[in-house]
Amino acid sequence: MHTIHFELSYAGATEGNVYKASTHAWSGSVPGFGAVELKFPLERVDREQNLLLGAAWGENFPSVTYIAIGFRNYLRMAEMQLNVNEWPAVFKRRRMALTRRGRALRINVYGRDYTYQVLDGKRRHGLLRDGASVTTSRSEWRHPRTISGVAQGDIDNVDIALAIALQSMYTRNLTFGGALYSWPGRFLSRLDLPDF
Repeated sequence: MHTIHFELSYAGATEGNVYKASTHAWSGSVPGFGAVELKFPLERVDREQNLLLGAAWGENFPSVTYIAIGFRNYLRMAEMQLNVNEWPAVFKRRRMALTRRGRALRINVYGRDYTYQVLDGKRRHGLLRDGASVTTSRSEWRHPRTISGVAQGDIDNVDIALAIALQSMYTRNLTFGGALYSWPGRFLSRLDLPDF
């Protein structure tokens, strides 16, 4: 069992934009694995559904792509598709659960079962699987200057890349209170309101 600490720093936003949102980027190095990058939203995949793409990759990491409906520069869990080196993930989530653990996102990819949940506050998240965990912390919730992480146990590059890619996810509805708070905005973002 070993522990690895890493940090990604904000590299800035692009000049252009993807569906009213600039592409934001973070980069850093993970000891023993090398350089890694996170960017979202990279492109608009489907104009009608407003599906956006985010991705994490690095020199010794698999490419993890995340496609979902965009909301406030992040990617929601609605219509989500996640691939690790084009290997699709399967998701489960109890939307009516009250606790953070109950509302956690269950992910199966590469034959591995993961749990992704909000830990405390809204800036710390944990990606857990049997024998390994990656905890990430954003310096700020909406516009973090740094994303730091602690990987523990029998970890590998898939665990770390997946935890980094999930930083592009809008995680408010992984807590019951956050889901209630963000519901009006998420509901209105689905409507195709006319221009007045």
